[in-house]
Amino acid sequence: MSRIRFFVTLLLLLHVGLLLWVAATLPIGPHEAKIFFTQQTPVARLMQLGYHLFPQTPFLNIRAPFLVLHLVNLFLFYRLSKLLLKDEVQLYTAFVTFLLLPGIVSSAVLATSTGMILAVYQAFLILYLQKKRWAAYALLPLFLLIDKSCVIFYFALLTYALWGRHSRLLLLSATLFAVAVSLYGINMHGKPVNYFVDTVALYAAIFSPLLFLYFFYAMYRILLKGEKNIIWHISFVVLLLSLVISLRQRIPIEDFAPYVIVAIPLMVQLFFRSFRVRLPQFRTRYLYAVVLVYAVLVLNTLILFFHRPLFALLKNPRHHFAASFYLPYWCAEALKDEGIRKIRVDSVKLAYQFRFYGIAPTGSLRLTRQPLEKARSVTIRYKGHRIERCYVSKINN
Repeated sequence: MSRIRFFVTLLLLLHVGLLLWVAATLPIGPHEAKIFFTQQTPVARLMQLGYHLFPQTPFLNIRAPFLVLHLVNLFLFYRLSKLLLKDEVQLYTAFVTFLLLPGIVSSAVLATSTGMILAVYQAFLILYLQKKRWAAYALLPLFLLIDKSCVIFYFALLTYALWGRHSRLLLLSATLFAVAVSLYGINMHGKPVNYFVDTVALYAAIFSPLLFLYFFYAMYRILLKGEKNIIWHISFVVLLLSLVISLRQRIPIEDFAPYVIVAIPLMVQLFFRSFRVRLPQFRTRYLYAVVLVYAVLVLNTLILFFHRPLFALLKNPRHHFAASFYLPYWCAEALKDEGIRKIRVDSVKLAYQFRFYGIAPTGSLRLTRQPLEKARSVTIRYKGHRIERCYVSKINN
């Protein structure tokens, strides 16, 4: 068992080191830049706090608070898993799985509300499972302060209270659900369009494809015959709700995923239960399946960590999943090399990114992707490879 602990500790240190490196080298994204300059939400305030505390470490400074939140979430997940899994092998399997999830890695280095949601949600679950109900209930109003995803959580909690006939929790969750709906509303609008496949693909990206397939099976298996505790109930209701809503419209997956992934220990528990009831000669195919699932999971996570070389391999760099982070930054650096500190752009989000890089969205110059008359070309390169070419032209008065 000491070897397992050593391996997990080593993996954790490597994980934190890689996150620090990615957070320090990943440019600000369009959504992050818009939040930073236009909002006063908890996410914006954390970004601004990091920016003012560590002004000499660009990119890492705005993400430092979210890295700290990530470490808190790792600790809370370990504590939560320990309440559910008494066997240490299962406990460390669940922890390593959570550590490697692409969705968790992404939430650690991006300025989003996911880390705050996970922290408060896991703290609530730990207190609830420890029978510290009043302390758990005291945390519930905090979800209102984070963002609109509280509507989904309160609805799932309300269904759990109804199903389990928990009168106090029912009254509290119903009240909070009503308040959340009055504050944030229910986003159901537009012409119905089926995004079911897109939603499944997003979950597959968050978990990794094979792991999500087994996770979905585990949730269904527990539904048929298994212990349906509060973690399973909320995870299942939120997962089902996201899939049903996606039949009509595109959903913000970040509002749903934090409440789903916390059920990882239940999936691990089900696997070990199924594995150990079989005779040794029939366990081989299970081991092969585990190796395949975790090989795909590790590969997906490694691509997230070491994604920049893909720019040199892709025919069209704009198809890179991080293109909206890097291309504006490289373009801004190329413009500054040309002595350009003021330029107008067509995209509002790009203007916020340029503003973060020290280029004001004003002046007599305009940036376009198409060559105009008397336009000057600016080449964006990565490791000697030409990624894209932009054009700078004067605005006709």
